Amino acid sequence: MNFNQKTTHRKDMDAVRKWKEVPHHPNVYRYETRRGTRYGIRRVYTDSEGKRREFTRSGKMSWRDAESILKKFEDGYVNGNLKTLSNAATTLGNYFDKLSTRKLKYKAWRQSTYDAHVRYFNNHIRPVFGNKRMQEITRAQYQAFIDHLDDEKHMGVTTIRSIHRIMMETVNAAVTEDVLDKNRLKRVEIHGHQAKPVDLSREDFERWITTAEKILNKYDYALIKAATLGMRRGEILGLRVSSIKFARDQVNNTEIAAIKIDMQRGVDYPTGGPLKTSTSNRTIWASGDVVDLLHYAILASKNIRKRNCVPATATQWLWVNRYGNAASYAYLVERMSAVNDATGLKIRPHMLRHYFATQAIAANTPQAEVMHYLGHKNMQMTFDYTRATEQSSLKVFKNFTETISKETDKGNDKESAN
Repeated sequence: MNFNQKTTHRKDMDAVRKWKEVPHHPNVYRYETRRGTRYGIRRVYTDSEGKRREFTRSGKMSWRDAESILKKFEDGYVNGNLKTLSNAATTLGNYFDKLSTRKLKYKAWRQSTYDAHVRYFNNHIRPVFGNKRMQEITRAQYQAFIDHLDDEKHMGVTTIRSIHRIMMETVNAAVTEDVLDKNRLKRVEIHGHQAKPVDLSREDFERWITTAEKILNKYDYALIKAATLGMRRGEILGLRVSSIKFARDQVNNTEIAAIKIDMQRGVDYPTGGPLKTSTSNRTIWASGDVVDLLHYAILASKNIRKRNCVPATATQWLWVNRYGNAASYAYLVERMSAVNDATGLKIRPHMLRHYFATQAIAANTPQAEVMHYLGHKNMQMTFDYTRATEQSSLKVFKNFTETISKETDKGNDKESAN
């Protein structure tokens, strides 16, 4: 058999392993390792383009295992289904890198989606499965990995589902492209710690925001107040001085502020990056004390940059630290933590966004308007953000009891008439 087209890697391997053909079993070979005898396959064939290629596998414990792989190859060769077999050596890491690059290039993923998927994959999936052949990843191994995220790393169920979704998207794409014959990782059990509660009563919110005004300086209070306007945390930190425009409400003859949301900042985008979705690009309007606080924040941020000799050409972020640089997420958390300590509450930035959505819906604001204000893609996302308040629950209960009472009264009237 002619092996003139061996790769350099194959030559290096053969220098260590001297393969010997197993008698009466064509294309099946054996070789010696420190752990004993192993078996492999070499099968030269011509592909659909007329190119001479070699199908090779190694590391099998018996000639029967090797011959079983060879039989699958022969079946695929006869039936014209060689693509899956030819790609069987593809590792999960290499395939994900190609898939994600292609998704970004052809705009199937936005930049923010690409960055989030790559971060999740590199931090969690790649260390465990990145160098494994996709064909060799078993459902048992993957279930153990998912369980580990819960039992050992104590991840929330939402985070685990995000990791699982990326894995499934990668594997399913490999099946579609004939890199895998099927998805063997389906129907794993997803566990995890329940997400932290996001419910917030009106009484607790009022006490919390009142305390914030008392204990924080006006600039930091302006930041906290902005965080109550329904924006995502990255959107809050992505505001620049140019993001704020002031105008006059002709009906009420009062000043109003237009807040343009077109950028976010966070771990992936320390200097600013695209928003989560295309519908996140929006302008929201504010009035009342928020307008005064935004005026103050603009002036204060300019003065802080001036004191620290920050170049005029630098981005004029609305929220800056004491050195005049863009304020980090930790800056926001520290201010909120101070208010939490003073009130005994545990409020996080995302809770304020949920609270805004809940109160807006409870106030009978048209749902479509709330959806656009929050920058959601669809109404279902807005519904998922809202929570039943005490007042709304009592209203539902009152309507129910009143309806039942009316029906009962009608029934009693009929009986009396009879």
